[in-house]
Amino acid sequence: MNNERLGGGKPATVMIVEDSRTQAELLKNTLEKHGYIPMIAANGRVALDLLEEKKPDVIISDVLMPVMDGYELCRAVKNDERFKDIPVILLTMLTDTKDVIDAMVSGADNFITKPYDEEYLVARLKWILSVSTADPNGAAGTTADITLSGKKYSIPHDRRQIIEFLLSSYEAAVFQHQNVLSAQKRLAEANEEANLYLDIITHDINNVNTGALALTELLLMKSSDANRPLALRLVNSINQSTEIIGNVATIRKLHEKKEAVRAVVLDSVIQNEIHRYNSSRIHYNGTEAHVMADNLLGQVFTNLLGNSIKFAGTRADVTISVEDRNDGVEITVSDNGPGIADQMKPVVFDRFRKGKNTRSGKGLGLFITRTLVESYGGTIWADDRVAGKPGKGAAIHFTLLKAT
Repeated sequence: MNNERLGGGKPATVMIVEDSRTQAELLKNTLEKHGYIPMIAANGRVALDLLEEKKPDVIISDVLMPVMDGYELCRAVKNDERFKDIPVILLTMLTDTKDVIDAMVSGADNFITKPYDEEYLVARLKWILSVSTADPNGAAGTTADITLSGKKYSIPHDRRQIIEFLLSSYEAAVFQHQNVLSAQKRLAEANEEANLYLDIITHDINNVNTGALALTELLLMKSSDANRPLALRLVNSINQSTEIIGNVATIRKLHEKKEAVRAVVLDSVIQNEIHRYNSSRIHYNGTEAHVMADNLLGQVFTNLLGNSIKFAGTRADVTISVEDRNDGVEITVSDNGPGIADQMKPVVFDRFRKGKNTRSGKGLGLFITRTLVESYGGTIWADDRVAGKPGKGAAIHFTLLKAT
């Protein structure tokens, strides 16, 4: 125990002014542990009443309280000849520069930021008590005028006290900065661990999907006409599972996105994605276009093809077309599914937007698709495969910039 004593060996008495009983008890326990004698008041008005009965050696007050806040209490104490020599420390969140100015204008002797470090609070308290004991009259009658954000304030402190406030502000900023750095380090470690688990899960599930897809496609080849639709549905389900894993991986890469866009051979990307859905009918005539994108461009076609096949079902018939548009190209992925209702077209790419179709998912794939396309400098929109007839199938159009 570190007994803090004043002249004559008497333990220092600290008045705690705090409307939160929990916070008051925590501070009380801290002070008792370090040898102080605490007394508690629920707000500024109660504190003034207690001062009539017992005069503490120092007051530690929260700022935000009902009935009478910390600033009002401090002004009342400093304007009363009987109590003005009692040091007042304000507890503040310090969310604005004006918090420090308000504390100084109210006449507070110092402040401590919340949440506070126990050792820092005790050290600050010892310092305030030592200064008040050495110079109990402080700088009575001394004021300093300052300007902040165009507004003038009159501060009832001398130069030494103002410097102490500034040093306290600096200490608080350093302490908060250290907390931020510690939090960032813990976050980075947690993110690294989460990514490790995600890599393991993704790798293992993809291995299972690859094996299952190979066996299911073999089953599809040997299925009778009666069993073919069932085998095809199984193939599509495995492809959807692979698509979900791909979306998760893409979200990670989007957050980390360090790769710059570059010239990409569009035909190679499309052909590679079509190969993944080789059990479905996909029409594509090829293109010689080179576009500005990166390694994630394939996920755009994975999501669009996966959506078309999922909604159109076993009779899915998908077409991919590429057309020149001045300095860019327009790609269209259309299908013969149930289409997209007019009211859903403007919002179908929103995150977690659900459609009315029974097969509707969370919309994550289309959200990722839009995010990627826009990151490449393109635009994306939903339309009808047959103009004016939503029930005849959907068409997703998007543009990409040509590589120069």
